[in-house]
Amino acid sequence: MRRSLKKAVAFLTFLAMTLQIFVVNDAVPASAAETTFEVDEWGYVSTIINPAPSVTIPGDLDADYVSLGLYETGIKSLTIENGYTSVSIYDGDQLEELALPKSVDSVYISYAPNLKKITFGNSLSYLYLYNCAALEELDVPASVTSLSVEFCENLKTLNLKKGLQDYSQWNCPKLKVTIPSTVSYLNSDDYTNMTISADNPYYELYDGSLYRDETLVVAANKPVLNVKEGTKAIGGWALCNAYAVTTINLPDSVEVLEWGAFSGASKAKKIKLSKGLVCIYSYAFDGVAADTIEIPSSVTYFDWDAFGGYKGSISLQNGYNSEITSYKGGIYSNDMSLLYYYPKNKETLVLPKSVISLASSSLNGCLFKELDIPEGIGEVNLDLSECKKLKSINFPSTVWWIDTWSLAYRTPKCLSKYTVATDNPYYSSSGGCLYSKDKEYLFAVPYAKKDVKVVRGCVTISYYALVNDGYYDYKNDVYVPRDVNLELPATLSYCDNFSAVKTVKVPCGTTAAGLVVNYNSWSWAPVSYEFTNTSKEILGMIEVGDDMQIKKGNKATVYYTYPTGLTMVEKLTAAYDDTNTVCKVSYSSNKKSVAKVNSKTGEVTALKKGKATITAKFEMPDGKTRKVKVKVTVK
Repeated sequence: MRRSLKKAVAFLTFLAMTLQIFVVNDAVPASAAETTFEVDEWGYVSTIINPAPSVTIPGDLDADYVSLGLYETGIKSLTIENGYTSVSIYDGDQLEELALPKSVDSVYISYAPNLKKITFGNSLSYLYLYNCAALEELDVPASVTSLSVEFCENLKTLNLKKGLQDYSQWNCPKLKVTIPSTVSYLNSDDYTNMTISADNPYYELYDGSLYRDETLVVAANKPVLNVKEGTKAIGGWALCNAYAVTTINLPDSVEVLEWGAFSGASKAKKIKLSKGLVCIYSYAFDGVAADTIEIPSSVTYFDWDAFGGYKGSISLQNGYNSEITSYKGGIYSNDMSLLYYYPKNKETLVLPKSVISLASSSLNGCLFKELDIPEGIGEVNLDLSECKKLKSINFPSTVWWIDTWSLAYRTPKCLSKYTVATDNPYYSSSGGCLYSKDKEYLFAVPYAKKDVKVVRGCVTISYYALVNDGYYDYKNDVYVPRDVNLELPATLSYCDNFSAVKTVKVPCGTTAAGLVVNYNSWSWAPVSYEFTNTSKEILGMIEVGDDMQIKKGNKATVYYTYPTGLTMVEKLTAAYDDTNTVCKVSYSSNKKSVAKVNSKTGEVTALKKGKATITAKFEMPDGKTRKVKVKVTVK
């Protein structure tokens, strides 16, 4: 027995070991989930599912484009096989290597700060790189015709080839690049480390500034700007980034100052204009620091706002110019009918009677507290945004057109009143606001006016009257909205912009109430409103349906209508205590055995033949109630 037992134990032990070996040898380790790709309805490969650190996008996904936000997918190496014409990669903060297909025509890469290596195909024509901070060198394919590199802080070498047509470079401080002869569009924030091929027929660099076709296109940001001899024009906004410029020397060859030519050169104290200057376009001297600018007698054309944004004084060379004249510090057309510029240190506006037109920027920056537009002026389109003391504007009887967009966006935050001469045939004023003569149209509400009661009879409020042109208070780090408290008349039938409004008072049940409710239904910043009616008046506008006849076993619902703007609620909570725009309705039956009613919905169920009375009770937040009885006959 003992020997047999030992044999049995030995056999079982052997069997267990055999089975263990069998199980171990046949076990299959759990594999990672397979990486797959999604193609959206527009034919873009848009999603990678279960990505690995290294991913290859196959070229047989029945898609023409790749558009991927990599986010925190962990992808470090991405290879895209042939078959795609456009590739867009963004938010790839872990991506280090990118291999593009040979077939690709357009590539857009945004925010890939760790990307160190890009392999291109030979069909690429458009390349855009943004925030690829780890890139140090890039060999651009000869096929590329349009290239833009931005915020690539460590990019040092960029091999550009003939055939490139458009090139943009921003915030690449270490980059040294040579622009080939084929580039016809060039844009950059810094030309210091840039060289342009001598055979480029479009551009040239001189003393750090960029020129094209005898025009200064972008000025170097350095204290003294010496414009190249032979230059014919200072281009539009050519000095917009020239913050360091204090002195501007122009050769006598300069004939044209284009729109905003010196705008942005806020430290430019010395500007001597060329003797051959012919044309000055709008805002040419906007914001420059020069105390005085002398206008050469050679100038024969002045744009409407040639002196817009300039706050110094203007003089005429030898006191003469064929097109403009100086009078008491102001600059006028030679016939004294148009005011170009008014001295900014003036507190009152006194003009010759011959003036009938004001350039839009002519008064901006003046020290007026009250602006009296003179008789004789017919059109008013003024930028007064820098008139920091201006409280009111008075319009004369001769004004027939006022630009309400300018009143909304180009008047100071301190403005509180508009007045119009009583004999003006086109406009009128009331409560400091600007109306049409018949007061059916509200045109403008001054910014500083917080409480506005629209006159009875007004039908339309202009879109610009209540636009929310708020401002950011940098001192207190807070956005300050306009916050108008508005009261509307029952006559109002159109207004599609309440964005400046904080609260509204409106008659219940009117079209005006409907305008507010409709605005709140789609606006991201709805306004709070209340009715000018009493609770008793509002309850009186609710109408309940006729008496009801119902067959036994059937159901019917008590019907009622309520005025526009009123909201019906099941329960009056504390949140409604300060409003009269909500109403609670409840129902009861005097004979529940004949007809019972749902107390919340008003659904009546006919139980047996007879008559009953359903009472609908309407209650406002202030406790005012109204009861309406509906007779029910069950057949």
